[in-house]
Amino acid sequence: MALLAVLSLLLACGESDAPAPTAPAAAPAPAAAPAPAAPAPGPDPLAGKSKREICEDNGLALIQWDFDTLQADFRGTCCGADGIQDDPICELDWPFSDVPPCSAYDAMRNHIYARYGYDFNDPTWEQEFEKRDWYVQRKDFDPSWLSPAAKKNVEKLKQRKKDKVACEG
Repeated sequence: MALLAVLSLLLACGESDAPAPTAPAAAPAPAAAPAPAAPAPGPDPLAGKSKREICEDNGLALIQWDFDTLQADFRGTCCGADGIQDDPICELDWPFSDVPPCSAYDAMRNHIYARYGYDFNDPTWEQEFEKRDWYVQRKDFDPSWLSPAAKKNVEKLKQRKKDKVACEG
């Protein structure tokens, strides 16, 4: 009887050999959603090109340097020992030596895109660039491929056309 009383007292006081109840285990954290894949790197139109090759092609020059730099100092940027030498273009205003139609800005802008493989929907531009041996159409084109200078120049060329800066029509 005494033993029974001691056991009752131990159970009533909470001292037991039984493990204490535990809180239910927390559910595992949900797996994080995979981060969206970054677009595959695009082509580098300047890869393997000499300064001369870049300077001889307005599209490539606009990928390498910003428009204002080229316009202010094309001769200093491109005409020299490692660029264009003894070329009459170095004596002319860049990008035009006369007042062009405003669509000339579209041509320059689309030339930048074409160098990255932009998939043109307009038949005029499709035909224009499909005849160039360097043009490789990319169905996966991503604007993030453009160099910082190219991105800036695309906006600059759009604005110049809109504002009809140094152009007609």
